[in-house]
Amino acid sequence: MKRLFNYIAAQVGKIIIRLLLMTCKWEVEGLDCFCNLASKEKCLLLFWHNRLAIAPFILTTLAPQFTYTAFVSNSRDGDILSKVIHSFKCGKTIRVSHNNRHQALRTLIRHLKNENDVIVITPDGPRGPCYEMKPGAAFAAAESGAHVVPFNWTASKYWCLNTWDALRLPRPFSKIKITFEPSLQFKNSSVETVHTTLALRMQQLN
Repeated sequence: MKRLFNYIAAQVGKIIIRLLLMTCKWEVEGLDCFCNLASKEKCLLLFWHNRLAIAPFILTTLAPQFTYTAFVSNSRDGDILSKVIHSFKCGKTIRVSHNNRHQALRTLIRHLKNENDVIVITPDGPRGPCYEMKPGAAFAAAESGAHVVPFNWTASKYWCLNTWDALRLPRPFSKIKITFEPSLQFKNSSVETVHTTLALRMQQLN
């Protein structure tokens, strides 16, 4: 019954968001650079957790040639999110336990080194605090040498849901600006340096 509920919730949510996005105008920056990079290099795509609702629709519409693998927690919300992501042909997930961060990091780094997927991480997820970057993304970037691409979208009008991250949804007929920021790569850098640099860059995308 739980699986059926999660499946129905995922499908209904997907239909609603797709219809909503059809009413909006999109402005995109940095897509060509991202596509050129992701076709040749290991990539780690970072965006804040409250931008998650429409991110799969943006990525699979603008750059469907890539496979996107998201790390999703083993929780009820994670179950729904995982089903939404898997409903896209180029979407994959790796389920991780929130209570076993070391295992999750090892899995992340191994996947970055051995696969050609674009890895997607919300660095303040899955439980926040909002806009507070955790060290996992920095550790993965330092250990794997992958290119880190900060990603963001903003809308001229949007709702903020009553969740820990104030999850954002664009309002109908709003203008959405989508940005793939210039990539960052860290070679021979300490995790602390990487974390500080990424945190400063990501804070510009609040």
